[in-house]
Amino acid sequence: MLKDTLNSAVSKANHISDIAQVKDWFTALLVAGTIIFAGIVIQRIIIIYIQRLAKRTGWKGGLVLVSSLRGMILLISILFGVYYGMTKAPVDPHTVLIAGKFHVVFVIFIITFVIARVLTGLLKAYSNREESTKDTLSLFKSIINIIVYCIGLLVMLQAFGISITPVLTALGVGGLAVALALQDTLSNLFAGIQITLTRTIKPGDYIHLTTGEEGTVSDITWRSTTLLTQSDNMTVIPNSKLATTILTNYSLPKRNLSISVPVSVSYNSDLEKVERVTLEVAEQIMKGAGIETKPVLRYKELGNYSVNFNLSMDVNEFSQQYSLRHDFIKSLYKRFKAEGIEIPYPATSVYLKKEN
Repeated sequence: MLKDTLNSAVSKANHISDIAQVKDWFTALLVAGTIIFAGIVIQRIIIIYIQRLAKRTGWKGGLVLVSSLRGMILLISILFGVYYGMTKAPVDPHTVLIAGKFHVVFVIFIITFVIARVLTGLLKAYSNREESTKDTLSLFKSIINIIVYCIGLLVMLQAFGISITPVLTALGVGGLAVALALQDTLSNLFAGIQITLTRTIKPGDYIHLTTGEEGTVSDITWRSTTLLTQSDNMTVIPNSKLATTILTNYSLPKRNLSISVPVSVSYNSDLEKVERVTLEVAEQIMKGAGIETKPVLRYKELGNYSVNFNLSMDVNEFSQQYSLRHDFIKSLYKRFKAEGIEIPYPATSVYLKKEN
């Protein structure tokens, strides 16, 4: 009889303990759900406010903040909800302590990730001289990411209780040795920073170097600058070489430029007709290429066997001149033949003196 009474008491105690655990888990889930729901609401309010502010003021950084914060506030609220839910749940305190450290690390990583995205996004939004070229300078992106993530790593180590003072000391001592060992790499790095800050070239510019290389700037990295040539090949130039050579930027101060095509006609040609036909052909070619300006024809000289003149045409960018010149010469030759305008062959008259 006594044994049955004891078993009944133990059963009731276990039942009460189970009910208490269920209540604790319910409380934990309620706390976690409340924090997550609050995170959803806060994220929604912040994003709507930033969007309206950017729309009202025309602030470019608004879109950057929205894209960087979207989903991140919710993720942080989930981490907070899970951690504080564990503190209310019947979980071993040591497990809660370990989870708390990992929670801090994850939160620091998310904040570091958001800061890096915001800074690189602002760089993309404000680093361009022209709205038509939206290329991001990967050099500064790399520098920003390295600095932000290194700071985030140091904060994570501090959160785990690891002193960062010896790490900073080792970095200071080792930095000198690294600087001596990587002189060429560092010279390319600082040359790239100089090129970017002086704004002499940027992605999308067409440049020509005195050493013979030319092409469209594809990217400026921490080590080198990449050019895309007319034959669709990539030319990689170290930044230190680029900073010390003489170059011509055909995209500055403006992208459009004028090209000149030399033409010769026979002395028997009607020059008024030649001018009219040539300008008609040039206008047709330029209109097909989306160029609104008018061509200009100027007679240059009375040559040995022909009347020479130059035709000037505007192009939207340097690389466009090749296709425009090609189409113009073909069309002009065809039109000259149809109009009976003669393009003379080079001729030389030789007079022989007869001796007595």
